[in-house]
Amino acid sequence: MRVGVELVAALAVAVAIGWALDRWLHTMPVFIALFVLLGGAAGVANVWRLMGAGQPPGRRH
Repeated sequence: MRVGVELVAALAVAVAIGWALDRWLHTMPVFIALFVLLGGAAGVANVWRLMGAGQPPGRRH
């Protein structure tokens, strides 16, 4: 369940930031599209870190 929350939370925060920037700067699809990509990457990075990828099996939390 935590994996899903990590992905959705990162994406939701990124979309909110992109939407706010687009409204403020009147550039409607530019920042929201950029931040969707960045939020998805951040969510995947959080899940990667959560699962302990790249660490030896004995060192995973």
